[in-house]
Amino acid sequence: MIDPDIWDMALWAGKVSMCGVSAALRAILPRPVIEGEELKAPPLIHEGHKNFHEINCFNPFDNERVNFYLSELEKPERTLMLFPTKETAKNFYDNLPEHIKTQSLLWTTKSQYQSWLLVHEKNVRIVIGTSGAVFAPLRPQKIIIEDESSEGYMLQRTPHLSARTLAGRRALTLGAELITGGRVPSLKTYLRAKPKPPEIPDRKNIVLADIYHSRREEEHGIEGNIPLTFSLVKRTYRELAQGHNVIWILDRLGESSEVFCRHCGQSVKCPKCSNIMRSIHDGNILRCHLCGTIIELPEKCNNCGHDFFMGKRPGIEALAKIAGKYYPNVKLYVKGAKKNSMKGLIISTQRALELLDTVKTSLVAWLDLDLELWRPEHNSSFNVYLMLYESYYRGRDRNSDRKVLIQARRDGMKLAHFFAEGWEKFIREELQERENLMLPPYGFVVEIVVEKNSKITREKIVELLEDSGLFVMDPGEEDLPLYVSTDSLEAVRKVLEPLHKFLKITVRSE
Repeated sequence: MIDPDIWDMALWAGKVSMCGVSAALRAILPRPVIEGEELKAPPLIHEGHKNFHEINCFNPFDNERVNFYLSELEKPERTLMLFPTKETAKNFYDNLPEHIKTQSLLWTTKSQYQSWLLVHEKNVRIVIGTSGAVFAPLRPQKIIIEDESSEGYMLQRTPHLSARTLAGRRALTLGAELITGGRVPSLKTYLRAKPKPPEIPDRKNIVLADIYHSRREEEHGIEGNIPLTFSLVKRTYRELAQGHNVIWILDRLGESSEVFCRHCGQSVKCPKCSNIMRSIHDGNILRCHLCGTIIELPEKCNNCGHDFFMGKRPGIEALAKIAGKYYPNVKLYVKGAKKNSMKGLIISTQRALELLDTVKTSLVAWLDLDLELWRPEHNSSFNVYLMLYESYYRGRDRNSDRKVLIQARRDGMKLAHFFAEGWEKFIREELQERENLMLPPYGFVVEIVVEKNSKITREKIVELLEDSGLFVMDPGEEDLPLYVSTDSLEAVRKVLEPLHKFLKITVRSE
C-alpha cells in the first residue's frame, strides 16, 4: 500500500515536469515496489486533524539554527528533514543526541530500498537526508528544509524539479507543519512568508577591491592573466603571518580552462563528446569540461599538424604557482587537499565554502566575482549573493570574526556593494527585474537539454517552441541548455510532452 500523499506527489510532479506520471513513480518508488514485491502492511496511524502552516528559521549562524532544529526534533511528531548536500545531512545526523538518533534514519541513495522499507514499516520517527529523501514514505507531520534557498535541492533524476517545491506540496497535502530555514530565504519564501530580513555583515569586515587597479599576473604558456590587487596581497600576508588560514576563490579548475594550437587556433576537443578540454598537472594532461575524459596532451594538432599548444584563461593550479612566488614560506593547498590537515593558504573554486565547516578561516577572498555572474542561468545574481553571505557566516558563531575580500569589475562590484550594504536594496532590484521578465518567483523557467544522439535536433526544438509563440533564450553553445520563461506551463507542455524521452526538462519556479 502506497501512502496517498506519495500518489498525489507523483501525479503533480509528472504533470509539472512533463515526464508523465509513470516516469515520476519510477523515480519516487524503489524498483522492487514498482515490480510488485509484496510489502508488509504498515501499522495504522491516527492522523488527527491538522491544518497546514509554515514557520521559518532564517539565521546566519549555523549553530543557532541547529539548536532550533534540535528543539523541534524533541517534539513527538513524525518529521522529515532535508539538507541540500550529503555532507551537511550526515554531519547533522552524526551529531544528534543519542536519544534522538535512535528514533532517526539517515536516508542514503546507496541503500535507498532498505531505507524505504524501514520507513514504510514505520520503525523510524525522523528521516534525515538530501533531496531524494523527499520521497520517503513517512507521512510526515512536520517537514524541515534547511538552507532552503540552495540550488542543491534540484533533483538530477526525473522528475527534474526542486525537492523543496515537492516538500512544500507534500506538506500542503498532508496538512503538515513546514519549517523553512537557512542563512537567507529563497525569493519565493521571502514573498510568501515575509521573514525578517537577513542580518547585515559588519561593514568593516568587507573589503571591496576594484580589479582595474591590480597587478595582472601571468603564467608561462597560458594566455590571459589573474588579477591580484594590493589589498589582496597585503591582507593575505597579514593573516598568514598571524598563523591564520586564508582561502582564495577562483572558479576555474585546472591549470588553464582551454588548450589550443598556437598555429591555427583550433582548440583540443574531447575524443568522446567533442567538448573543449582544460589542462591539468602542468599542462601535460587534459580533462574534458563536460564528461571528465582524461587524455595526454597530443603531440601534434589534429587540424594543422603543428606541435605548439598554449592554454587559455589560467585556473587554480596556475594561481597556486603565482601565489607561491608571493608567499614562498607558506604551505599552499589546492583543491583536493585533506580538510583536517590544512594550515596556510587554500586555493580553490567556490567548493572551498564547504571547508568553512571544519577549517577556521580569517579571510575569504573572491579573486574575480564576475566569473560567477557570467553564468547564463536566470538566478546567477541571487546565487552569487548567497555565496558571498555564506563565505562571511558559514562555520562561525557570534563571538568569532572573519573578513571577506571581493575583487570585481563593474557588475561584480555592484553586487558586492549590495552585499556590504544589506539585503533590502539587493532584493528590491532583483525582484523588480524578475517581475518585468516573468522569471521565478513570478513565472517559470523551463530548462531544456537535448539528449545526445536523440532523434530531434536543438534547432527543431527552438523552431517548435517559437512557432507556439514562446520566447526561447539560446546561449549559443551546444552543451548549454535552452531556456523558456513563461507565466504558464501549459503552452510549453503541449510542445515538449510528446518529446520528453529525447529531452532533459527542468522546471524552475523559485
